[in-house]
Amino acid sequence: MLDQANRTFICSVVFIDLVGYSKKPVGEQIRLKTSLTNNLSAAIKDIPVNDRIILDTGDGAAISFLGDPEDALFTTLSLREAMMQEGMSATQVEAAGDDAVRMGINLGPVKLVKDINGHPNIIGDGINVSQRIMSFARPGQIVVSRSYYDVVSNLASEYAKLFTYEGSRTDKHVREHEIYVIGHHEGALKKAKDSMKDRAASTVTNVRKMASATQPPGSGTVTLTVPSFARDKKTLTMIALGLSAVVTILAVLVFFKKADVPSPAQTAAAPARLPAASTPEPARAEPAPPSAAAPVPQAAPTVEAPKAEPPKADAALPPPAPKPDAAKAAEAAKATDPAKPATGTVPPASLAFAIQPWGEVFVNGKSIGVSPPVKSHRLPPGKYRIEVRNTTFPAYAETFDLKARDEVTIRHRFQ
Repeated sequence: MLDQANRTFICSVVFIDLVGYSKKPVGEQIRLKTSLTNNLSAAIKDIPVNDRIILDTGDGAAISFLGDPEDALFTTLSLREAMMQEGMSATQVEAAGDDAVRMGINLGPVKLVKDINGHPNIIGDGINVSQRIMSFARPGQIVVSRSYYDVVSNLASEYAKLFTYEGSRTDKHVREHEIYVIGHHEGALKKAKDSMKDRAASTVTNVRKMASATQPPGSGTVTLTVPSFARDKKTLTMIALGLSAVVTILAVLVFFKKADVPSPAQTAAAPARLPAASTPEPARAEPAPPSAAAPVPQAAPTVEAPKAEPPKADAALPPPAPKPDAAKAAEAAKATDPAKPATGTVPPASLAFAIQPWGEVFVNGKSIGVSPPVKSHRLPPGKYRIEVRNTTFPAYAETFDLKARDEVTIRHRFQ
């Protein structure tokens, strides 16, 4: 979970409060807190650890479920069933208010961060609204927000029968909330219990499969194996050593290959030396043979013949190397210039977002993230429908015909 820090999630948040906890003696507070801890541990035992974050609030707890939205419903129903007094109905427990809890559920955005101890923590509108929703509940009640109701009530017809509309409430920050109360419909409760049993059975089956895969065939005893992280580390080390050896071999081969192949400068200089070697030298006159009557001088002077005309370039010398085309060189330099855009490309348009307090941005029906933290987005020129959604307010939508290099700022405040 720590590797997902500083990320934003849309998740279900359950806020639990022990009624009258601060007014009770310390011994009674310890008993109530121990009972809540045991019942909460039993309620979430079938939910994967990576799908939940639990925060201790002192007089209760806050749980964020990053997976299925039904997890929040199963957990709260299990807690309410576990904390009912023996021989009393759910309505009687709510009326008594003794040793009861009240719970609120909300579906909204939260940001996963690290606290001062380096442990995962959650902040954001999702947990804040969950606490406000919980404050509207009576002892023993489970109250949900409109955003959570819209999602879960459409998952099964039995779930829809659980919820009763209670109207609109205003919190201390003068913010309106439409709330629903989870009732005691037998069919819905049976559906929820069956779903919890199916999930528990699938979880146990997966755990058994993983355990059997690590045991040798025919072994019926528990064996100690190397932890998965240690195996992964060893495997990664072997792979890294193998890749290093391959890279070293390839580097050696490339080095020797470059040594055998002449460089471009040598290749270009070789033809230039050919004309000098093949150019004919001027003819020299041979000395006259000595006569029989005349004595041979000790040093006969060498008589040079008249200088011959230099040979024609097209007959004796090879054609000169072609010079690079100046126009083509200029075009190549222009193509590689990073300061100038490539020919044929169209500069994109830019969208800037100033959404308060937050909103999920959709471009032509496709989500590009939640703003904030998303501040800007680039799009090619064209016509787009921009829609900003907030779970508790009407959506804001507008259509833009974007041109190249357009800079458009979308400002909206949900209130």
